[in-house]
Amino acid sequence: MAVVNPRNDLKRNILANYLGAGTVALAPILALPWYLAALGPRQFGLIGFIVMLQAILGLLDAGMSQALVREVAVRLDATAAGQQRTASLLFGFERLYWLFGFGAGGLTLLSADFVAAHWLNLGGLPAVAGQQAVYGAAFIFAAQFPGSLYRSVLVGAQAQVSLNASMLVGALVRHAGGVLVVLIWPTLPTYLIWHASIGLLETLVRGWLAWRTLNVKRHTVKWERQEIRSVWRLLAGLSGAAWLGALTVQMDKIVLSRMTSIEQFGYYSIAAMIAVGVLQLIYPLVQAVLPRAIQLREESGKLRSLSLKLTGLIALMVVIGGVIFATAGKWLLNLWLRSPQAVEVIYPLLSVLLIGTSLNAFYNVGYVHWLVNGKIRRVLQVNASALVLSVAIIPPLVGSQGPMGAAFGWLVINLIGFVLSLEWLKKKQGEGNF
Repeated sequence: MAVVNPRNDLKRNILANYLGAGTVALAPILALPWYLAALGPRQFGLIGFIVMLQAILGLLDAGMSQALVREVAVRLDATAAGQQRTASLLFGFERLYWLFGFGAGGLTLLSADFVAAHWLNLGGLPAVAGQQAVYGAAFIFAAQFPGSLYRSVLVGAQAQVSLNASMLVGALVRHAGGVLVVLIWPTLPTYLIWHASIGLLETLVRGWLAWRTLNVKRHTVKWERQEIRSVWRLLAGLSGAAWLGALTVQMDKIVLSRMTSIEQFGYYSIAAMIAVGVLQLIYPLVQAVLPRAIQLREESGKLRSLSLKLTGLIALMVVIGGVIFATAGKWLLNLWLRSPQAVEVIYPLLSVLLIGTSLNAFYNVGYVHWLVNGKIRRVLQVNASALVLSVAIIPPLVGSQGPMGAAFGWLVINLIGFVLSLEWLKKKQGEGNF
C-alpha cells in the first residue's frame, strides 16, 4: 500500500536519489571518450545537438513535472480514496503525455530537412547526417517523454528507492551498451537506435512501477475530467514559467549551434555536459526535500529551517567541488579525454560554466519556496526577465568571443536568477527539523 514516508525516511530517499542520479550523471560522462573516439568530433557534435534538441522538446513538460509532484504529494495517503484520486490523475495525464510525446516527435521529424539545410553548420558532413540527428532526437524524445510523468508520481509518492533503482540500471545499460554498439558499428544511426530503444524500455518500467506504487489496477480507473480540471491552472502557470526558464538555460547552446561550426559546438557540448552533470548532484537533495517541504507549507518556521539546511548542504557540496576542480580539474580532464587538444579548449569553458552551475544550485532553494507556496507568477516574472536578457546578451557575446561568450552568458543569467531567488530569506526564522 502506498503511504507517505515518515520523516526518518528522508535520509534514505536522499541516499537513493544520489545513487540513481549519480549514475545517470556519471554514466554518459564516463562513456563520452569512447563515443568521441568511435564517432569523431564532428559526429559527436551532432550528438551534442541531439541532446540540446531533446532539451528544447522537453519544454513541453517544463513545470508540469514539479506541479504533478506537488499534486501527488497532496492527494496521496494511506486511504483507498487518496490512492484512487491519485490514480485518476495519473490515468488522465498518462494519455496526454503519450499524445504529446508522439505529436512533438512527429512535428520534429517534419522539420529535419529544414534544420539540416538551414540551421546546422555541418562542416563537411553530408546533409543526411544532420537529418539523421533530427530523426534520432524525435524518436528518443517520443520514447522518453511519458517517463517524466511516471517519475513525478514516484517522487510525489516518495517511492524514490524504486525509481532510482530503475534509473541506475537504465543508465548502465544505456551507456555501457551504447559504447559497445558504437565500437562495433561506429555510426550515428547505431547510437540513435540504441538510445531510443533503451529510452522506451525505461519508460515502460517506470509506468509499471508507478501503477504498482499506487496499488490500483489501471483497468479499474476511469477518465475523471474533474481531476485534471482541478490542477490545470496550476500546471499551465508553472509550465509556462518553467518553459521560459528551460529555454533560457538552453539559449547558449541554441545560439552556438547556429553561429559556430559543429566541431566547436561539440567541444562546448562536452563542457556543458560536465556542468549539467555536476548540477545533477544537487537534484537528489531537492527531489528528496520537495515532498517534505510541501507537507510543511502551513508551518513557515519549519519550512524555513528545512530550507536553511538544504542551503548548507548545497554550500558544502559547492565548496568541495570547487576545491577538487581548482586542484585537479585539468589533470582529471586529461585522464578522462586523453586528448590534450580537446582539454585546452574545454577547460576554460568549463571553469566559467561551473561558476554558473553553482549559482543555479543555490537558486533551487528559492524555487522550492515558490513552488511550495504556489507563487507561480513570481517564477514566471523571474524566468521571463532572464530569457529577455539571454536573448539580448548571448548572441553579441558569441559573435565577439565565440564559445567563451556563450559560457559567460550562462554565468550572467544564473547570477541574476540566484539574486532574485534569495527573497525567501526575508521570512521570519522559526524552529524546525527534518
